[in-house]
Amino acid sequence: MAAEPRYLGADEIRRRLPPAQARQAIAGAYLALARGELEGPVRTGLGAGAETSLIMPALSPGHIGVKVLHLRPGNPAAGRAAVVGEMLIWDRETGGLLGVIDAAALTAVRTAALAGHATRLLAPPAVRRVALLGAGGQGYDQALALVEATGAGELRIWNRTGERARALAERLGPELSGVAVTVADTAREAVADAGAVTLVTASPSPLLAAGDLAAEVHLNAMGGYRPDMAEIGPDIISGASAVLVDNVPGAQAEAGELIQAAALGHLDLSGLQDLRAVRGDRRGWTVFKSVGAAIFDLAMAERLLEA
Repeated sequence: MAAEPRYLGADEIRRRLPPAQARQAIAGAYLALARGELEGPVRTGLGAGAETSLIMPALSPGHIGVKVLHLRPGNPAAGRAAVVGEMLIWDRETGGLLGVIDAAALTAVRTAALAGHATRLLAPPAVRRVALLGAGGQGYDQALALVEATGAGELRIWNRTGERARALAERLGPELSGVAVTVADTAREAVADAGAVTLVTASPSPLLAAGDLAAEVHLNAMGGYRPDMAEIGPDIISGASAVLVDNVPGAQAEAGELIQAAALGHLDLSGLQDLRAVRGDRRGWTVFKSVGAAIFDLAMAERLLEA
């Protein structure tokens, strides 16, 4: 008799995959990708406007995974989460369902792990101060990943609504012992002298321009997932010493910052590379753009089942 599928909720996901282990799972996913062991198409979006449902399948040697996310921005007003959904994972050989995973929590942990992996590869050495722009549903995991990847002693948080930034700072206090967590009044103030910055917002227009940045800084643009979104300006893209993405086909189709920069002649989308292309130290600004990919969700789900 087949075993009952396991349900993994948000608390168990975070307990089994703390930031360092989640980041290592992403590094392992890139190795598997290089071996041709992970595959998945660009996700499919259903629905109109802000109320979109995203369907994301992926395949590995041992498993099949499908993640479905429903984005419902009106939910918080009724006391419900703005992002809901599940990921299902099956045994590839038998077709048996192995697990049902909270997709919102999995997405938050996976997205943060991608930013953490990129930061570890691309941030300047000895980062003392980091910044997080965006204190929404993914802010908590992104903050933990950013500090873990750099070992920074100071974290500045900015959010359009200061109350949410302060609430996140209070939540992070016990988690980040020895790290000074402060709230900035502006995005520019938050990133001043920061060696690594993560943006995780749904901003339709750039929050940062080149003049806001330190001379040596790595940026993770993690929030925008449509061509009409952009968290950083085209002048940052054009001035960067390296622009890397999580998954090339997805970025070419959905990464607003890069698509808009390409339309202005600042970037050649056909030359995009993922994090496997990182070689040696980088100077100046480096940019990592993520729109998400189900291959990384599947890698994280496999690591969860192993744990």
